[in-house]
This record gives sequence, structure tokens and C-alpha cells, in this order.
Amino acid sequence: MTFEEVYNEHFSYIYNIVYARVLNRTEAEDLVSDVFFKAMDKFSGFDPKKASVKTWLCTIARNRLIDYYRSSARTRSVPMADDDMKDFPVEDDYSVEQDDINKEAHRILSLLSDEERELINMRYFMDLKNPEIAEKLGISSKAVCERYRRLLKKCEDLTDRNTLRELLT
Repeated sequence: MTFEEVYNEHFSYIYNIVYARVLNRTEAEDLVSDVFFKAMDKFSGFDPKKASVKTWLCTIARNRLIDYYRSSARTRSVPMADDDMKDFPVEDDYSVEQDDINKEAHRILSLLSDEERELINMRYFMDLKNPEIAEKLGISSKAVCERYRRLLKKCEDLTDRNTLRELLT
């Protein structure tokens, strides 16, 4: 597999992971560029016996996000009201304005803490199981389960159940 194939196959996936954390298109694009530059630089040393390409890229993305938040005091994105978003043109597949589900997902994610978005990222975008999440966070699987249960309840409180079900599938 060439790096170009890796990039083409996994770009959208990595972009979505990063965007779900930073909730800012420009920042997400910059961070994803960094992720793929690092991956390209290290591609010759990639060992498919250790991890899949997807897992490898997710690890690079997660580490880049950690560096991003550590590098300076970052402020959380301020949730935008629908009126603030109406003037944003729909330019491509990554636009928040693409459909109502994307707008609702953005709204909910903007109301969550960075830690809560990270848990959603690991669970739904990176497809990690509780023991894997527990290992990355340095907590027990039971604690992951409880955090996840509270997070889902919070998301349910922020929207109706049908919309939440659509967002998570």
C-alpha cells in the first residue's frame, strides 16, 4: 500500500476525529495536515504487524491533539447559534451546514468538555473498546463504562432520543 492510498482511504476518517475534538474547521485542517505529514515522514517505519494503518493514524492524531492542547492555553470553541451559522457557505463534504444532523452533532459536541469529546472520539471514531479506552486514560474499564453512561445521559438531555440515535449510528 502506498502512502497516497493510505491518505485517500483515511483522510475523511482522521479529519472527523480531529474536527470532533476542536470544532473548528481551520484548526482541524491544520492539525490533520500535521498528522499526515508526520505519517508520511514515518511511513517507511510503519509495521502492519503492530497495528493497522487506521490505528496507527489514530494514534498519531491523538498525540497531535494532545500536543495542540498542551502547546498553549487553548480556549474552548464557543457554540454558535443557528443565526451565526446561516452565512457560512456549503463548500464541501466537511461543512457543518451539510445537513441538520451535522448541525445538531456540532451543537452537542460544542457543549461537551474536551474530555467528553475525547471519550466520544475513542468510542465512536476510533472504535476502541472499554479496556482499550481504560488503558489510554489510565483508569479502570468500570470507570470508562460509568463515564460513558453519564456522557450519554448528558447528550440525551441536550437533544431528543431519536436525534441522538441518528447521530450515533
